Amino acid sequence: MTMSIQFQCEHCHKDVTAPDEAAGKRGTCPFCGQSNYVPLPLGEEDLIPLALEDEEEERRRRQEIQTLLRQERELLAEMKGQPPVPLDQRENLAGVDLHHFVVNYCLDLADGKLDRAETHAAGLRKFGPTGRASVEDFISGKTSEPALKNIPPPVLQGFLRQLKARLR
Repeated sequence: MTMSIQFQCEHCHKDVTAPDEAAGKRGTCPFCGQSNYVPLPLGEEDLIPLALEDEEEERRRRQEIQTLLRQERELLAEMKGQPPVPLDQRENLAGVDLHHFVVNYCLDLADGKLDRAETHAAGLRKFGPTGRASVEDFISGKTSEPALKNIPPPVLQGFLRQLKARLR
C-alpha cells in the first residue's frame, strides 16, 4: 500500500503531498518551485501524548477572558464614542501597539483555530519591521502576557519562531 507524506512548503506555506520514497530527501514544491526537505513519516515514538485537560484551569482561563472583555467594554464606554485612531494611521506606531496580534495568534494556534491565527499573522505582516519587532519582544522575553501562561514555554517559543519566520 502506497502512503504519502503531507507537509507545508517552507517558502510558500502551501500544503504539499509527496510519495513515501521522497522521505528524507529534498524535493521541489509544485506550487512555487523551491526546494524543500521532505520529512520522514512520523512513527509511534514521534507522537507526543496530550495531557488531560485541567477543567479548573480551563474554567479560570474562561473567567479571565470574560473579565478582560468586561474591562474592554468599560474602557470603550469611558471613551464616550471617540473611536481610537486606526493602527495604520498612527504616526508613531511601536511594536507594543501590535502585541495583541502576537498574543491572539498564539492563543488561536493553541486552540487549533488556524484560520484565525492566519488573520492575526496577516495583520502583523502589514506593519513590516514593526510587526517583526513586536514578535521579537516576546521571543526575547522583553514582553510577556498572562493570557499566554497556559501554553507550555517550548510550545509558545515554537509558535513565536514560526510567526517570525512567516513575517520575513
